[in-house]
Amino acid sequence: MISNRSQSIPIDTVPVVAQLAIECLTEDRGDDRRQRRTCCGCLESIFNWIPVFFIVCLIVYSYYVYVWHLCVQNMKQHSAIVLGVFLFWYHLLLLMFLWSYWSSMWAKVMPIPAEWSIPDADWTRLSRANGLEERRHILSHVALRLPITMCDQNGVVRYCGHCRIIKPDRAHHCRTCQRCILKMDHHCPWVNNCVHFHNYKFFLLFLIYASLYCLYALVTLLLELHHAWDFDFDNLDLNSLQTMIPIVLGMIFTGVTVIMLGLHIYLLLLNRTTMESAHAPMFCIGGRTRKAFNLGCCANLCEVFGDRWYLWPLPVYSSRGDGLTFPTREGSVSSARSSDF
Repeated sequence: MISNRSQSIPIDTVPVVAQLAIECLTEDRGDDRRQRRTCCGCLESIFNWIPVFFIVCLIVYSYYVYVWHLCVQNMKQHSAIVLGVFLFWYHLLLLMFLWSYWSSMWAKVMPIPAEWSIPDADWTRLSRANGLEERRHILSHVALRLPITMCDQNGVVRYCGHCRIIKPDRAHHCRTCQRCILKMDHHCPWVNNCVHFHNYKFFLLFLIYASLYCLYALVTLLLELHHAWDFDFDNLDLNSLQTMIPIVLGMIFTGVTVIMLGLHIYLLLLNRTTMESAHAPMFCIGGRTRKAFNLGCCANLCEVFGDRWYLWPLPVYSSRGDGLTFPTREGSVSSARSSDF
C-alpha cells in the first residue's frame, strides 16, 4: 500500500509559505521604493542648489571684473587713495550682501509648538468625519484654547493634513520644505529656503544690499567706460568690450533686484505676505480681507525690523513677536472662539 504523503505535510504549511513569499516580495518592493525615494531626494536636493550655485558664480565673476579688471588693470591713472575708497565701499557692500544672503539661506525654520498638534484620538475622529459640520465640531474642540483668527473658505479652523497640526495665523505648508512654515511668504529658489517669519528681515536686507551692490558696480563701470571710451564707437577695442559685457549683465541684475526690492517694500509697508497678496486670507470674524494686519507704515516696519533701530541694517534677528500670533487692526477681526466656527 502506498502511503499518503500529503498527510505528513501540515495543513497550514502552504498558506505559511505563501505568506512568507508575499512578505519577502513586499519587503523587497518596499526597499526598492525607499531606494527610489532616496535617489529622487538626492537629485532634488542637487537641483535645488543650482540657483544658489548660479548666484555664487555671478558673485565670483563680478569680483574678478571689479577688483582685477577694473581697479587693478584699468584704473592705474587714479591715486591709491581713490582706488582705496572705491575698493572699501565695494567690499563693504559685498560683505553685507553675502552676510544677509547667508543669513537668509541658513535661517532655521522654527518648529510649531506641540500644543498646536492634533491629538491622535481627534485625528482619528477627523479622518473618519463624514461632513463639514462634524469636521467643524472636532477642529473647534481641538483649537478651543489656541489664539487663532483665521479660518478656511468654509469658516472651519485651518489645519494641515501632512503635519497634523492646527495652523497658526499666516502659517502655510511648504511642499518643498515638507513642513508648516510660520508666516510663510514664499519659497525662494535663490536662497533654497522659505522666506518666513524668522528670516524675512534677512531676505529684505539681502534684496537691499544686492541692489546697492549691483548699482554701485554698474555706476563705477559706466564711469570708467566713459573715461576710457568716451562713448565714441571709433575708439572701441577689446578692453572696452570686456567692460561692456559686465555692464549689460549689471543692468539686467540691477533691474531685477530693484524690481523685487520695490515689490517687497510695498508689501512690507502694507504688512502683507506674497501669498496674502495673491489670495486674501479669510477670518472667522470679518470675512476675507487683505487689510487685517495693516497697522500703519511705521508699525509694519517695526514689526519686521524691530524696535532697536541700530540693528535694522544688520542681518541679525530683531523682529517683534513669536510668529504664532499677530496684532490686527482695531475692530477689523477678533480672536476666534469655538463658537465662532
